[in-house]
Amino acid sequence: MKKPVPQKAIEWKDGRRIKHPRSGRPSRVPSQYQAGHFSWDKYLKETGATAAPAHCFRQQSTTPPLNEFKAGMKLEAQDPRNTTSTCIATVVGLTGARLRLRLDGSDNKNDFWRLVDSSEIQPIGSCEKNGGMLQPPLGFRLNASSWPMFLLKTLNGAEMAPARIFHKQEPPVPEQNSFQVGMKLEAVDRKNPHFICPATVGALRGVEVLVTFDGWRGAFDYYCRYDSRDIFPVGWCAMTGDNLQPPGTKVGLPKSLGAPTDGTVEVTTALVPTPGRPPGQRGRKPGRKKAKLPDAWLQKGAPLGPQATQAQATEKSLESPVKIPKKRGPKPGSKLGWAKRARRG
Repeated sequence: MKKPVPQKAIEWKDGRRIKHPRSGRPSRVPSQYQAGHFSWDKYLKETGATAAPAHCFRQQSTTPPLNEFKAGMKLEAQDPRNTTSTCIATVVGLTGARLRLRLDGSDNKNDFWRLVDSSEIQPIGSCEKNGGMLQPPLGFRLNASSWPMFLLKTLNGAEMAPARIFHKQEPPVPEQNSFQVGMKLEAVDRKNPHFICPATVGALRGVEVLVTFDGWRGAFDYYCRYDSRDIFPVGWCAMTGDNLQPPGTKVGLPKSLGAPTDGTVEVTTALVPTPGRPPGQRGRKPGRKKAKLPDAWLQKGAPLGPQATQAQATEKSLESPVKIPKKRGPKPGSKLGWAKRARRG
């Protein structure tokens, strides 16, 4: 049996990391709002938007939860791919008030993030106290029969997270969905969950909110409940010490504001129509000749469309004289011509 390899903590503050291994999304966006220079006050003023009030969120406290965890600590966590199972997890990353966790017996492709005050993480021994049993994670790399021995070796000599650093309960749930379309917030990018980015409420659907990321295409947008723990009020990252990613390169301005004077916000080129051409009209392809219109169409007051064609045909028929068709005989050399000659003879 292979001895479990100690897991190395992964830091996500490395500026050399350019692209995410799965989606290829750049972690350092080439935008005028560079990391460390992004200001919510300036951004809200330039975009003419308003921040969602703190009472809309579950994370509405002005005091962030204390994060006393360390990389390498062991704890119990729910398997995000099988929420009925409680597994052993290791802290492999820290950022702000969040933990990056890896289930023991799984690989690094299934890491997930949890807030330090989440009810889905508990100290070692909580599952046994509640009458449950620790289960292998979904996709356990070894044989299922080897799980008890693997669990024993994993916990032997490991640093377990003390119970005092866990939070007893999560923040209260808001009474109702108080979000409005157009409000700004900070949200976790679920395709790249180590990112928290500026976002906008794009739509409302009952108790759900459409999170749209500023400056990015709709591939990263998602619906979530209004009490989701993946959305935060404006200023949450600055308060917890997490890294807030700047908006993307295509930040559109509302029509009421017009073009910026200092050039700090870039207007999407797709939103600006070409001068001299109506919006939405496609230009003529190069190499295609322009069709020449009839002279009658160019005359003032002349009818257009099928009526013009019919009028031109009627006018031409009146001007030209009536032609009487000539009577023609059989063609030379035809059988009919030989028969007529024989009768005459």
